[in-house]
Amino acid sequence: MRESKIKLYLFEVILLIILFVALFVSNNMTQPILAFVLFLYMLLVRKSFTKNQKIPLYAREIMILLIGFGILYVGAFYLLGLFFYDFNKQLITFGFKTLIEYIIPTTIIVVSSEVIRNYLITQDGSCTIGKKSIDIAKAITFMNMVFIDMIVFRGVYNASTLNGFLGLTGFILCASISCNLFYNYVSIRYGYKGIIGYRLITSLYAYIIPYIPNMYIYFRSFLRMTYPYLMYLVLEYTYTKEKHAIAFKDKRNNIIHIGIVLTVTALVTMLISCQFRYGIIVVGSGSMTGAINYGDAAVFESYHGQKIEKGDVIVFYKDDLRLIHRVIDIQKVNGSIRYYTKGDANDYTDEGYRTVKDLMGVYHFKISYIGYPTLFINDLFS
Repeated sequence: MRESKIKLYLFEVILLIILFVALFVSNNMTQPILAFVLFLYMLLVRKSFTKNQKIPLYAREIMILLIGFGILYVGAFYLLGLFFYDFNKQLITFGFKTLIEYIIPTTIIVVSSEVIRNYLITQDGSCTIGKKSIDIAKAITFMNMVFIDMIVFRGVYNASTLNGFLGLTGFILCASISCNLFYNYVSIRYGYKGIIGYRLITSLYAYIIPYIPNMYIYFRSFLRMTYPYLMYLVLEYTYTKEKHAIAFKDKRNNIIHIGIVLTVTALVTMLISCQFRYGIIVVGSGSMTGAINYGDAAVFESYHGQKIEKGDVIVFYKDDLRLIHRVIDIQKVNGSIRYYTKGDANDYTDEGYRTVKDLMGVYHFKISYIGYPTLFINDLFS
């Protein structure tokens, strides 16, 4: 038993080192190379370890359900794009080159990684530390799967910029953690075939459908992070037989707590995106000191034709920047309204004037100091 655990740990750590080097040291591991490495590793795992021969309960039903969830996810993504966003043409279009460089490697990566996951997490990798039993193998497998996701998506975001860093940590890292927790849960209880179907549907559509919704990155992150939990709830309450009152009460409390967290996260995401009625921006200058200070988060109502009067504080675009200054004069010239603005702490009026097309919103209130972490991170990347 001890030798089998050592072999299991050895396999886990070898893959972890390979993925770590590929992710943080070398940038040479493309999707085809990763697919080749994982395929060979899968063959070694299948030869070295005995698969649990017990047929998972509801395996066929779960597979069909997860495929349906995958179709529903893609459909919901495009319906949201249809109602709230415009569409962008995909940079990678479907064709023979895409098939060779992306579709086939992605398929191999998904299939190989899920077979590897199922073989390794169903082995006994537990060890006793003090009085606690910890399954180190499952923890390393989880890390390996997150690393694989980050390697696959690494080319999408440049971590040297603030937006790229937020994309990596939000859309990839946090979403990958959420997804892989769910995949581990399903793989242990119901097998890996349903996960493969779900992942192929939610991965390959991007290479087949020529247009994709221009959805704000935080909403895509939120969708990827919350959707696995919704699937987990459906599986847990549909296929778990334990219906004890205490367990039900614990689950209900967990759902309430997680529901509160998700609701707050959704509200914050909506504010940060500035795509809905209210938005929020972090003040990174002292031009409005006194009314709105450096490091404050200003909450504003999006502009949709409401009346703006002299003395109002507005959020507007100038040279691709978002500024928040006070309106000091309003003039109507040839049927067009011109807004002249100035920062309260500035000595001079802003150059030129703002028109309706420049307006983003009308300031309502501030949340003091909450923007300092964002400014600190932004300074690091600057």
